[in-house]
Amino acid sequence: KVSFKKINTIHLILILIISIIPLLYSYNQSFYKDLVKEDGIIEYLTAIFLFLSSIVLFISFLKIKKYHSIFNFGLFLSVIVLFFGFGEEISWGQRIFNIESPTFFNRNNLQGETNIHNLMIDGVKLNKWIFTYGSVLFFTFYFFITPFLYKKGIIPKSLLNKFSFVVPNYFQSLLFLFSTIVINLFDYDKISELWECSFATTIFFVCLSPLNKKGN
Repeated sequence: KVSFKKINTIHLILILIISIIPLLYSYNQSFYKDLVKEDGIIEYLTAIFLFLSSIVLFISFLKIKKYHSIFNFGLFLSVIVLFFGFGEEISWGQRIFNIESPTFFNRNNLQGETNIHNLMIDGVKLNKWIFTYGSVLFFTFYFFITPFLYKKGIIPKSLLNKFSFVVPNYFQSLLFLFSTIVINLFDYDKISELWECSFATTIFFVCLSPLNKKGN
């Protein structure tokens, strides 16, 4: 059994590696661009970590005898959201299996791909409003307010446990904050791919070892 300390160490190493990748741009632009390109290593790592996160939570969901209970809503919802993120990241296998986009996505998707996050409808970019502005609010609440409420409030702690929502610990939240700040110091092409990979990596370790896991 992997210890809590070892899990944190592995998480730290991965986040440090992801965070220093922008420094490669100054020394070898082509190598940097190969890492962050469409269907590149970083994009697939993001997809893999989101997929593994959904699997980890799905296994936890199945281990609960009364998994049909409303009180396991948090686990079930998280599995769906993370798997959706995985599917979106690889455009639901479109490029892998060379599937042509339906007419709707050809007309409304900025990249002509079968995914939602690149849609632009009536001049409104969903990626900007939902996946950028919305995600900032969500991540701020989830990574920084939720752990505080869990630690300090009896009612929030009870509700989060009761409905089986995984809660990040302070170490995981600080690592994510660190990577967010460092990565966004750079304004290179596709720098957001690294931030997404940092998030996917962190959420995997949250699912693996949340604050509200026995023994943490």
